[in-house]
Amino acid sequence: MGRVKLCLLFFLMIWVSVLNAQTTKVRGTVTDAETGEPLPMVTLLFVGTTIGVTTDFDGNYYLETRENVSELMAAYVSYEKQTKPVNKGAFNTIDFKLVPIVTGLDEVKVTPGENPAHAILRNISKNKKRNNPAEKEAYSYSTYTKMELDVANLKPQFKNKKLQKNFGFIFQYMDTSAITGKAYLPVMISEASADYYYRRSPRLSREIVKASRISGIQEDYSLAQFTGHLHVNVNLYDNYINIFEVNFVSPLCDHGLLYYKYFLVDSLQKEGRKIYKIRFHPKGKSTPVFDGEVNIDSTTWALESAQMRMIKGLNVNWIKDLAIETTNELINDSTWFLKQDKILADFTVQMRDSSKLISFMGHRQIDYSNVTVNEAIPSEILKLDSEVTINKNVLQNDENYWQNARPYQLSEKERNIYNMVDSIKNVPLYQNIYDMIQTVFLGYYNTKYVGFGPYYKLYSFNKLEGNRFQLGAKTTSDFSKRIRLSGYGAYSTKDQKFKGGGTVEYMFNNQPTSKLTVSGKHDVFQLGASENAFTTGNILSSIFSRGNNEKLTMINEFDFRYEKEWWQGFSNSFALEYRQMYPTKYVDFIRPDGKELNQIHTTQFRLGTRLSKNEIVVRQDFDKVSMGSDFPIVGIDLVAGLKGVLNSDYEYYRAEISVQHDMHIAPIGYSDFMITGGKIFGKVPYPLLKLHEGNATYFYDPYAFSCMNFYEFASDLWAAVFWEHHFRGFFLSKIPLMKRLKWREVVTVKALWGRLSDKNNGSLSDTRAILLFPEGMSSVSKPYIEAGVGVENILRLIRVDAIWRLTHRGDRSGQKVDNFAINFSIHLNF
Repeated sequence: MGRVKLCLLFFLMIWVSVLNAQTTKVRGTVTDAETGEPLPMVTLLFVGTTIGVTTDFDGNYYLETRENVSELMAAYVSYEKQTKPVNKGAFNTIDFKLVPIVTGLDEVKVTPGENPAHAILRNISKNKKRNNPAEKEAYSYSTYTKMELDVANLKPQFKNKKLQKNFGFIFQYMDTSAITGKAYLPVMISEASADYYYRRSPRLSREIVKASRISGIQEDYSLAQFTGHLHVNVNLYDNYINIFEVNFVSPLCDHGLLYYKYFLVDSLQKEGRKIYKIRFHPKGKSTPVFDGEVNIDSTTWALESAQMRMIKGLNVNWIKDLAIETTNELINDSTWFLKQDKILADFTVQMRDSSKLISFMGHRQIDYSNVTVNEAIPSEILKLDSEVTINKNVLQNDENYWQNARPYQLSEKERNIYNMVDSIKNVPLYQNIYDMIQTVFLGYYNTKYVGFGPYYKLYSFNKLEGNRFQLGAKTTSDFSKRIRLSGYGAYSTKDQKFKGGGTVEYMFNNQPTSKLTVSGKHDVFQLGASENAFTTGNILSSIFSRGNNEKLTMINEFDFRYEKEWWQGFSNSFALEYRQMYPTKYVDFIRPDGKELNQIHTTQFRLGTRLSKNEIVVRQDFDKVSMGSDFPIVGIDLVAGLKGVLNSDYEYYRAEISVQHDMHIAPIGYSDFMITGGKIFGKVPYPLLKLHEGNATYFYDPYAFSCMNFYEFASDLWAAVFWEHHFRGFFLSKIPLMKRLKWREVVTVKALWGRLSDKNNGSLSDTRAILLFPEGMSSVSKPYIEAGVGVENILRLIRVDAIWRLTHRGDRSGQKVDNFAINFSIHLNF
């Protein structure tokens, strides 16, 4: 759903920010009145307040406030001060041309000495543990979070009269961003009110979402690829700040002098405390960095506030601008804690400046209140068994509640914007366009209650089936938010067989998940394919097939599965699975005595366990999608074959464990790991062994072996490692041409070791196995290793890998193998 809505936003020129109709916004440039050159580090201050900022090295600045202000002053050493009026509660463009002061000076001697900003930075590092909120033993606070989706560079004159008629009303709600200077239109607004409790040891994290609501276009897991990253907690005390999967160097990094130049530009009195204002500027662009300023308390060496902005020219996709503001407050005589933080991101399909190009902005603001530090956590909170609890007793659309929850009151114009945002989706033309794009991007054409598709499976082809035609359908959320029905039918011309399947899902509870699924199908299936491989009938698997590696098996299956999420980060699945597998032209079942086995019957019970920590999960009515975690994610799969149950022929036991982890290694990129291993106990035919994951297409599969055929290796005891490291242009960005192309390096290593007991090894000449192995299949007691290098971010989407097979090279008995492979893939990365 999210990709459809995202593309619909592009079509309608609609998309991210926070409502600031009552905010006074100012942006502009400060230059020398005589030379016209920009003046860096000029102090801009709202008269009568301590709200101010300094200009960057191009002389630019921006300020926003809800305070009652009327004048803005610019001050710079050796220049005359200037004050200009401000239009309160509106957007202002105010440029200053400062006049130099000509003064006769006596002789001045300049002697070398330490940059005073460096001494302050050392004191910040020494006091990080004391000042960093993450280092506190315990704390709690209340939050009010607001997010908004906006479209920028939207022109009030639609050339299309039909669009003008349907959507012309929206333009009276446009505003202008002080940061980018772009006019924007809000199209989605979300608000949330929550209480949060944290204890360091023993670790405890509990968030109680008291209320949340969303207006306009519903945010889901595809949009969450963009907006989900705006939920990140920005902690400048960390050496690196991970936003949009990019590790930016923090200006308070312990080795920040490698990346930034620092300048002590001013000191001011704020609430009786002396605050140092330090401007920082990046030394280069090979590593993601910011430009901005930090304000440091002179007594505690704590961060009082910061304003920073991503510099231009970085190897970052889709984000043309990124600005962060954070403010801390003193909650007792010595403890600083979060008061407010903001993130604004400007998304665009091009990085060049263009007032004609539609772009999209995202703005998230969190206000903190009721902060307590190192106090006991209430017993009722300690009893909660979920890290996130949603209070369903509060009316989400109760306006009286939100008026009390907000740290400020909305103006009438701001309140009307909520109504405008909701009214967009009620325009008939919107729904028509939505239906059209939904078909293209989600694969299903949805009526109110039923969707038909997916279109990419309507036609496909392979060696076994010849031409395959398929049509499917599934119910929508309007049909039921508890029950989802889906099914499909297919016919293939070469084997002249009908296939099909169906699924019934019943959702007892969405969070935590409690879901029952009953499914069955009669279809062909590729044994030994990874979970990432194209599914049966996908036209892409036909078009990009390597042509000699398809080994499909006919299968009947019936599954009864229940998923239970006990609390966030710990879930089980319980399944009873029935299978009938039949030999085909390309996959035979031959006994050691030469007779063919006409089918394999199995009934098995499966217990799955999934463990994760601090995982970000986006939930829909029936599905949930992981947005990742900073910690390893562990999966445990236990299977028991039930001989005699539903005519099952075999008793066996299988245990498998996998560990996945994305590790950020700033500033040289990040690594993706998956380590897996398992063992099968008992005597089984080879389709029930571990058939190691081959790849039959030119598409890159991170969890399959690119140079391995299907049915090449089998094991009943195994271990495998899949590793990728993404350098994000760390080396190529230092080469001028590559820097402009913004290509990025990636290396891969995949290794496998396995063993087969004699009772399951159908490749032995005097085998005691149930079935002979297909020609060319064997054990992998000698490790199988392949490695590759690749370039990603080609045209910001394409990745190409060159992969070499390092062991088991050369044609093997009965199988032609590839010692080298070229794979490509499509990735939407920042």
